[in-house]
Amino acid sequence: MAISAVFALVLTALPVWALASGYTDGDVIVVLRPSEKNSSGSFSASELSVEASDFAASVSGASVSEFYPSLSESEGGAFMMIHSESMDAEEFAEILRADPNVIAVSPNYKVHAAVVPNDNYYDECWGMEEIKAPSAWDTTTGKDTIYAAIIDSGIDYTNPDLTDNVAVDLSYRTLKTGNTDDAFDDYGHGTHVAGTIGAKGNNTIGVAGLNWNCRMIPVKALDSSGNGDLNTVIKAVDYVTGLINQGVNIRAVNLSLETYMALEPTHDNLVSSALWRAFKALDNTNKAVIVVAAGNYGETVGEPTTKAQGKLIPGAGYYVYPASFKGLDNMISVGALARISYLGTTYLATFSNKGANIQAPGQAILSTWLQSASGNVKEDGVSLRSAQGTSMAAPHVAGAAMLVASVLPEAATAYQIRQALLFSSELDVAGALSYASSNYSSLAARGTEGRSYDDYNSYSEEDYIETGSGKTGSSGGCEGLTLGIFGLAAVIMLAIKKMSC
Repeated sequence: MAISAVFALVLTALPVWALASGYTDGDVIVVLRPSEKNSSGSFSASELSVEASDFAASVSGASVSEFYPSLSESEGGAFMMIHSESMDAEEFAEILRADPNVIAVSPNYKVHAAVVPNDNYYDECWGMEEIKAPSAWDTTTGKDTIYAAIIDSGIDYTNPDLTDNVAVDLSYRTLKTGNTDDAFDDYGHGTHVAGTIGAKGNNTIGVAGLNWNCRMIPVKALDSSGNGDLNTVIKAVDYVTGLINQGVNIRAVNLSLETYMALEPTHDNLVSSALWRAFKALDNTNKAVIVVAAGNYGETVGEPTTKAQGKLIPGAGYYVYPASFKGLDNMISVGALARISYLGTTYLATFSNKGANIQAPGQAILSTWLQSASGNVKEDGVSLRSAQGTSMAAPHVAGAAMLVASVLPEAATAYQIRQALLFSSELDVAGALSYASSNYSSLAARGTEGRSYDDYNSYSEEDYIETGSGKTGSSGGCEGLTLGIFGLAAVIMLAIKKMSC
């Protein structure tokens, strides 16, 4: 009976070991066959410990490194881990298997918990399963030294599922009304976005965000109706860029917002756009991945709208921004996936704009909401609501960017993180982590698309030269100065021309 129980232990452990990556050299776990006296229950744990020591002494160069008293008493035979200084664990285990006194033996495989959070409403978060977040959480659940800036309607940091992960001390309000330090959400949109990025996971309440541990900076650029303008957004981008330059470790900036302008995204048009310039300054820091919603009108990113649809599109011939921006090496536009629940299949949602860099779940997404709102799911004091849109898809990617950053060296650039995320057309967080870890040394540190748009800064060709291990050449120099001078001259000439019109 004791023997069969031991084998049951080994067999049920095998699927867990199969997930392990390697083992500790020289360490082998062993279970000895019970003797008649042990089967009668006459031996105590202390006596079985002596038996374990005797067995180890009989094996050349081995010693007991761990003894399991409760398991030994339960099985009636010594249950231990023994160590060999001279043999590999697999080789050691093969030798011990030949011993008739041994009924179970295994190298000391490293075991990684297959983490599934215990949050009450996690089962309703189909998006996390779709992007393989549970597998990613086996590797990392985020770090509280990594920040995301959420440019939106603010965050309700009183929501118990968000409180621990919101950097209230760095919050900022770009609206003309109210205290500039007050980025409390009075609309709900930003709070929903924040929950997908960083709702506290495995805390028995609410939902689980991509990052169970992180720091989210609320930057309020939208009012209580979800409206803002270029000024509020540019001020927000300015603020975030300043934080990065001050050394705040922001690795993702999420902008789940859209506007439509009659501005064809050509080189000349974009470099003349104030909004693009703001984004370009943020992009040039090469620190944070800029994640933007693709838009919700069934149009195509980078192409003119075909007809007027909804209050945001004045008519045909308009373009969605910021998703249509070019020349930004670290930006990712995100389309929304919907799901046919009974089939378990996904497709690009009918409302989602097409042509985005990547797709992520954006339909029927359950996340955190305003604590003061009525009609929401509330469990253990956590306010939740389901919503849909590319606004809901974007934070899946922003959260994934933070997870990728958490497994890479601090010197990793935004462009390297972006490459890992875009290894697949649909977001696969576990795959992105694996890709980033395996290919980091060969990933280009800076993109090349933005090169032709660097007409008014000090970046030189050297900045784009790869020197291995994710590093680039030094910046500045005569070439960079030349670019800056000619760029400045071009701007001055353009200003003179406009003044003369």
